[in-house]
Amino acid sequence: MTNNNDPAVAAARLGDELKSIAGRMSAVSADFEAFTASLARESETPQDADAPPVAATGPQPAPQPEPEPQPQPEPQPHLQYATVPPTVGTPFTRQPFGPQSYGVPSYAPQPYPPPPYGPPSYAPRPFPAPPATPAPSLGKRLSDAAERGLVGRVLAAVGVAITLIGIVLLLVLAAQAGLLRPELRVAGGAVFAAALVGVGSRVGRRPEKRPGAVALVATGVAAALLDVLAATAIYGWLPESAALVAGALIGGGGLWSAHRWNSQALALMVSVPLLVFAPVVAGGVDELLVCFMLTYAAATLWLQAGRDWTSLFVVNTVATTLPMTVFVVIGDGPAWFLAVTALTGLALALCSAIMLAPASSRAVVLGLTSVAAAIPLPMIAGQWTAGAGSSTAVIGLGAVLFVVAAVATRGPASVPFVCRVVWLAAGAVLISMALGVALDASTVSLGFLAGAVIMGLAARWADDLRGAVRIAATVFAGLGLSSLLKTGGAQQLLYPGGLSDSVHATLLVGSLLGLAATMVLAREWGTAAPSRAQQIWLIGGLIGLWLTTELCVGVAGVATGGSTTGFRAGHLAATLVWFGSAAAALMWARRLQGASRTFTLATGLSVIAAAVAKLFLFDLAALDGMFRVIAFIVAGLVLLSLGVAYAQRFTSEEPAH
Repeated sequence: MTNNNDPAVAAARLGDELKSIAGRMSAVSADFEAFTASLARESETPQDADAPPVAATGPQPAPQPEPEPQPQPEPQPHLQYATVPPTVGTPFTRQPFGPQSYGVPSYAPQPYPPPPYGPPSYAPRPFPAPPATPAPSLGKRLSDAAERGLVGRVLAAVGVAITLIGIVLLLVLAAQAGLLRPELRVAGGAVFAAALVGVGSRVGRRPEKRPGAVALVATGVAAALLDVLAATAIYGWLPESAALVAGALIGGGGLWSAHRWNSQALALMVSVPLLVFAPVVAGGVDELLVCFMLTYAAATLWLQAGRDWTSLFVVNTVATTLPMTVFVVIGDGPAWFLAVTALTGLALALCSAIMLAPASSRAVVLGLTSVAAAIPLPMIAGQWTAGAGSSTAVIGLGAVLFVVAAVATRGPASVPFVCRVVWLAAGAVLISMALGVALDASTVSLGFLAGAVIMGLAARWADDLRGAVRIAATVFAGLGLSSLLKTGGAQQLLYPGGLSDSVHATLLVGSLLGLAATMVLAREWGTAAPSRAQQIWLIGGLIGLWLTTELCVGVAGVATGGSTTGFRAGHLAATLVWFGSAAAALMWARRLQGASRTFTLATGLSVIAAAVAKLFLFDLAALDGMFRVIAFIVAGLVLLSLGVAYAQRFTSEEPAH
């Protein structure tokens, strides 16, 4: 036998296998080249549109050229290799591409295992940061501002200020130094103002030159107003009434260009310098200046209609309110004059806000600014020498103006809701101030509680302001009840004697008003929040029990002059009322069903618990003699009666067996 382990034999066998593999690889290469050529020909030749569709059984291989037969090695009888069949004398035929086509040992395909760590992940490459844009230079920014017209507007505003300063120097300082004649100063100012207005009106015909025209017209109008003020305040050539008429004509007519050009800046360039320079020309704040500013604000109101010129409204309101406030602080003028002018200024501010609100985008600013116009009212009332009645009337009229403005502007296309709420709140504050001025510490609680009752009843007709009125009424009720305790309500319940008959009477009336306010507000809040109605009525009931006790003790104190016997009798009556109210509630609950019965039953039991607690914690120690006996006997009989009634009720409802 031939030894297959001989190195020579092994080398010969490997050589034969390598030759066989080389032949097969050559055949595979020829088949692949033919397949590639056929694919290229198919891509170059367009398919016929009428050709039948290709069957969906799979791709059809293109015809391949027959490869030339390759020479095969001679079989070796002494070699045994089971996987390579003998091919001597057998022509080579093309077979489907695959490992079995060339006699390679076949193996079952094995699925590739998944990668051990999932699909390959690549860290995202960060985008490069954009190159930093260099900041524009100062020259570039100035150039852009000049192209936008900002530089021109700034220069024009500065020019207006400097020119008006020159006019003021001409009218005031030149007069003090004796330069020029008074006629030349006043006439020169008037001619200069007319020339500026005329030139500005002519230049403003062209829209591209209108910013400069605005500055010219504004300077001329402001100069004319200051000239009229100087002619009256410094030289006395015009009576004050004539100065007011002239100022109204110049302000209202001179600013017609602002309305025509829709330029709020023009009006502001007049109002702001007038606010600053008018006190200088007038020689201080006096009656003439106050009336002059009011007249100017009223005359320029028409040009704001239909415009969103909130800034002008704020400036004009400050221009009328600030001189009045300063005049009040100085205290040189009569209080009646300031009261009339302050109410006029407030009415003017409210009318202006009502006219501007439909077109304004800042209704809150309108509301708050008009409220600021009422600042002089309490200050004037504090310095009024005619008495508390006149001061109360001044503040009360201001409150009426706010309430009327808030209520009378309801409806579509009217003053926004938030603005009217601000006015209503301001009116409530002024009402509280009026009550504080009109009433002393012992009776102020009556005023607050009466106001709470009135507001609570009026809330039903307040429409969209009903919630605000309800809140104001609740605040007033809280202030009134707190004042009632401070007046002597706590002392009346805890200690016998020590209070005068007038205090007992005040507490008696306050208790009645408090009960009315509590019931009205409980109904209002219960209607507004039905889901919380039970809790609201429970809180109202507890407050009602306290006020009922105040009422009983107050009646006994008034009847007996604040004696100890009256104190004990009042508490005895209060205890009996507590038990009687609880019994009535529990008996009424028997007639109800569902949630109403549950709520009434819970309320009655709560009052019973409070009454029992009062009986043992207070009455047992405070009452004496027959008062204590009566309290315990009546309380026990009430509880026994309720127990029998409810036991009978439940027994009758048990099913028959």
